[in-house]
Amino acid sequence: MSAGALPGFLGEFLPPDLSIGYLEALARPVMQTLGMAAGGMLIACAVGLPLGLVIATGAAGTRLLYELLAGLRAIPDLTLAILCVVVFGIGPPAGMLALAIFYTAMVGKVFADLFLSAEPGPLEALRTTGASRAQVALFGYIPLKLKDLLTHGCYSFECAVRAAVIVGAVGGGGLGTELVGTLNAFDYHRATTLILILVLIMSLLDKASALIRRAPRLVFLLFPAGAAGLWLYRPDLVAIGHALSAFSSMLPPRLPAAAIARIPRLLGETVATAAGGTALAVVLALPLGLAAARNLAPSALAQAIRLVLETLRGVPEVVWGLVLVSLIGIGPFAGLVALGLHSAGVLGKLYGESFENVRLAPVQAIEATGATRLSVACFALVPLASGPMAVHTLFRLEWNLRAATVLGMIGAGGIGEALYEAQQLFFYREMMAYILITWAIISLSDGLGQRLRQRLGWAEVPALR
Repeated sequence: MSAGALPGFLGEFLPPDLSIGYLEALARPVMQTLGMAAGGMLIACAVGLPLGLVIATGAAGTRLLYELLAGLRAIPDLTLAILCVVVFGIGPPAGMLALAIFYTAMVGKVFADLFLSAEPGPLEALRTTGASRAQVALFGYIPLKLKDLLTHGCYSFECAVRAAVIVGAVGGGGLGTELVGTLNAFDYHRATTLILILVLIMSLLDKASALIRRAPRLVFLLFPAGAAGLWLYRPDLVAIGHALSAFSSMLPPRLPAAAIARIPRLLGETVATAAGGTALAVVLALPLGLAAARNLAPSALAQAIRLVLETLRGVPEVVWGLVLVSLIGIGPFAGLVALGLHSAGVLGKLYGESFENVRLAPVQAIEATGATRLSVACFALVPLASGPMAVHTLFRLEWNLRAATVLGMIGAGGIGEALYEAQQLFFYREMMAYILITWAIISLSDGLGQRLRQRLGWAEVPALR
């Protein structure tokens, strides 16, 4: 799209529809989206935290558990939602179950990685006293990484809210169903309203996250919301026979010769989109994260930058992709920019909170020398926060590999395009083959991330040595 056509294009989206009647009609889908996310995350945290501790402490079965979590995370949440719709039917129960499965795997693995980045000294001191694995977990790992756990836990809930919008696009209900309806009807003014509501929700969640990090006990207030979501959107239908029939039609996975010949190009587009989007996000997020850190930047600047970050990450990758495909046309570049913009908001927030979570003594020692804020950032905050930042960045790269497949379904190229075509045409064996290819990509990325963590000197997963 040319620059001259841009004002006209934006005019289709502005102004948003803020009529009282439409806003009242959105109350139900908003509650469905929040309920799906809260219920799914309650299950994810209740199961994922113990799994992360099991992996970190090297208990029996660690290797199998780690690979299982990595395998589940390799399946896009959109695909999980489609499979869950087959079992539970159209509506929020299917979406909530898909989120619970996906985020249990995500929380378990990322919490394990955060535990493994803990300082080894206090842990070794506990072990020398004869403490059991459970005692090391409860009195070592959790206290040492509590701030980072809360940061990533709150961020995961934000992700779950956005994912609830995405799974709604395939029958999960909530804002996603509403958004697809407005886009299909070319009602861009109402689509803008939905985007603004998402940004507002993300802004409120960010403020709640800040409160929880200052007073961790407030996290227990989220349990009633999760329990309410589980109760309101519990499944009323379990079509096991139909589900088994559908799953059996996916096996064995198979691709025709023409599809096999396309795989190198599709994989190249997907990997390039994910890597390029992550690189763009890191370049944008590092200065934005420093400017958003309240222990470095002036309060007014930090607040303004956090608003920018909220806006960037408040819009799901798929929505960015839809807008950018309309602006610059179909293809991987639109997906790369969409991932870069959304991920910059995510990493900027996580980087900023990682800077705020560092130990104060080294920072104060450098400040006492009269160092400038830039020097404090370069020689204190960034080195001290490098561990959590690397975890967040590696996780984001893995996440973007999955997101790139989803963006392919809306015209951004890559293997997601082929996966979407197979789903739409009910070629279930081809669909399963593409799911396995996606799993292989994520597994490779996970293995490379594990090697990088070892080079950084972090403790590796004991059973993976």
